[in-house]
Amino acid sequence: MNKDNKAFEVELGQLTERIATISKERPSHREVLAFLKDVVTEQFKMKADIEIHPVSMDEDLLRKKSAEGFPLADRGDLELDTATAAILFGRLCEVLKQNIKARKDVEKIEEVVSSGELNLETLFKKTAEQGAEHAAELAEKLNIKGEILFFLAENSLRPIFETYADALKGRVDQESWWRSYCPICGSKPVMGELVGQERKRFLICSSCGYEWRFKRIQCPFCENEERRKFKYFFAENEGRTYRVETCQKCKKYIKTVDTEELDEAFFPAVEDMGTIHLDVLAKKEGYEREVHPLGFNLEDL
Repeated sequence: MNKDNKAFEVELGQLTERIATISKERPSHREVLAFLKDVVTEQFKMKADIEIHPVSMDEDLLRKKSAEGFPLADRGDLELDTATAAILFGRLCEVLKQNIKARKDVEKIEEVVSSGELNLETLFKKTAEQGAEHAAELAEKLNIKGEILFFLAENSLRPIFETYADALKGRVDQESWWRSYCPICGSKPVMGELVGQERKRFLICSSCGYEWRFKRIQCPFCENEERRKFKYFFAENEGRTYRVETCQKCKKYIKTVDTEELDEAFFPAVEDMGTIHLDVLAKKEGYEREVHPLGFNLEDL
C-alpha cells in the first residue's frame, strides 16, 4: 500500500524546491524553513519502510459512520509501527538539538529513553490516543517542556497517520462530509486551501494530512456561519494567494492558500511555515491559532 522509494524521492525533491523558492522570496523565514526541511526529510526517509495493517470495514458500517459523523479510524485504535516511529524519534532528536534553546530538553529526553524511564512504545500509543495532553503530563514529571516532547512524539507518528490516510482516502465521500474535523482520523484542521477556478474550500488535517471539502463561509472551530462575523485579510504586497480567515465569534483563525496562484507543487507544511508573518499579524489583531504546523508553536522553544 505504500509508495515506492522513487515516488518519495520525487515528492521530496519537489518539496525541497518549494522550500528553496520561499526562502529566496522571504529571507527572514530561512531559519524556520531550514528546520522544516530537516524534519520532513527525515520523515520522508522513513515512509517507504512503514508497515500498516488494513482497516477492515464493510460498506454498511462505512455509510453508518459517515452519516453519524464518525471518522473512519480513531487514531488511538490504529495499529502503530512503533519500531519505525522509534527510529524516526531518534533522528528528530538530532534535528531538534541543533536549536540551542531546545537542546537541553532533548538531551534530557534522550537520557530518560536510554535509562528506560520513558518507554517510547507507550509514549506513541498514548500520544495517538490523547494528543498533547499525555505529553504535557509526562513532561511535567520529567521537568521538560511538554511542547518539545509532543513535537517529537507527534512527528514520529505523522508519517504513519499519513500512510493510513493514503490507504483510506478512497473510502471518503467528499460530497457528504461537511464537518469541521477530518473524516479519516477525526483531527482538527491546520490549514485551508482554495482549489480550482471555482475556489472550492478544503480543510487540511493536522494529523494525517487528508484534505476534505468544507463550506466557504463557516468557522472550522466554532462552526459559526454568520457572514458578518467571518472575515479575512492578507498581506497587501503578496496579493491574495495567502489569506488569514478569522472568526469574530471565537477569535480563532486559519490560514488558507489559493493553490491556483502557485507555480509549484503545494505542500501545506511548507506554505504554512513560509507564512509565519501572517501568524504575527493575526496575533497582533487579537486572534489565536487552534493548531500549529508540526504540532507546536516555534515561539515555545
